[in-house]
Amino acid sequence: MRLISLSMLKPDMVLAKSLYHRDKLILKEGCDDLDKHANALKNLGFDYVYVEDHISQGIEIPDAISEETRVSCKRILRQTIDDFENKTVVDLSDLSETIHNIIDDILSNEEMQVSLNDISASDEYTFAHSVSTTVYSLLIARQLGYSKIMLEKLAAGALFHDIGKILIDKKILNKVENLEPDEAEYIKQHTTLGYGVLKKCLNLTELSRIVALYHHEAMDGSGYPTGIKAGELNEVVRIVTVADTYDALVSDRCYRQRWNSNQAVNYLIEHAETKYDTKLVSAFIRQIAIYPNGSIIRLSDNCTGIVKEQNKNFPLRPVIRVIADANENEVEAYEIDLMKILSITIIESEIESNFIKY
Repeated sequence: MRLISLSMLKPDMVLAKSLYHRDKLILKEGCDDLDKHANALKNLGFDYVYVEDHISQGIEIPDAISEETRVSCKRILRQTIDDFENKTVVDLSDLSETIHNIIDDILSNEEMQVSLNDISASDEYTFAHSVSTTVYSLLIARQLGYSKIMLEKLAAGALFHDIGKILIDKKILNKVENLEPDEAEYIKQHTTLGYGVLKKCLNLTELSRIVALYHHEAMDGSGYPTGIKAGELNEVVRIVTVADTYDALVSDRCYRQRWNSNQAVNYLIEHAETKYDTKLVSAFIRQIAIYPNGSIIRLSDNCTGIVKEQNKNFPLRPVIRVIADANENEVEAYEIDLMKILSITIIESEIESNFIKY
């Protein structure tokens, strides 16, 4: 399995993960002739799909939670937001069971390094981002030994960290061009607006509520809305800040394309201490694949390969299935373990355009 853009679809590729749009199954895993569906998927707001082809056959891309749990959570979250817009009250009763399911899935997969990104249509970004941020937050908290009660409070806060955006003008929120200074300041109001919304939710703890208010604060006090140093805030808030940033970076947005995992991780590392809690960044990196399974990479000997599997605790040195030589000629695939061949390193990751013929 591997993740590719729609422009890369070829007749021999088979859909490796089912696609959902507005909670409805539109293409089932195993569907072939995917290139015939490219235009329709693009019109629905999809840019990427997971496929299996001859170079990625048998490669597994693990997720921290099941497909059923992820789809169910997005569906219930959508309904919760719709109910709020109609009644101006947040009802968490339907989300409680889903939160438990997410936590149970994560606690049952302790050895996994997550490689999979949630693929959703562009108009589903809010829900996909909220669920993924929750999953990444729980992965960090699991590393820190949080109790189940604390995991539940964290999950509730993470799921609703961006709820204030439903009160922001969509024309500005989804603007493709660079924001004017006053527009950027306006969007920052989603933190205080979200906290105001959650204050009305009596079955939500204050710890969960303050995530919405403070998740854009920074360790050095350069964040918003208050400019408080994030080190003075509850650790739960700082956890969600790391998770929120990573998922935003690896997701397609209306104003930019997604970053690859390596770029996003490097960003977190570069801004640790100033923006993010260094301890939490370190805990997060241990939970995800810096070079995800299924991603096409270039090695230091200029051969091209696809990441087959991870070496636990050594994220920079996975097992690679080599598929092309230094001259970009396809070769009979063979595997190298970068933990055993230390003279070779990865020099470029998640590349597509240079290797269209594969």
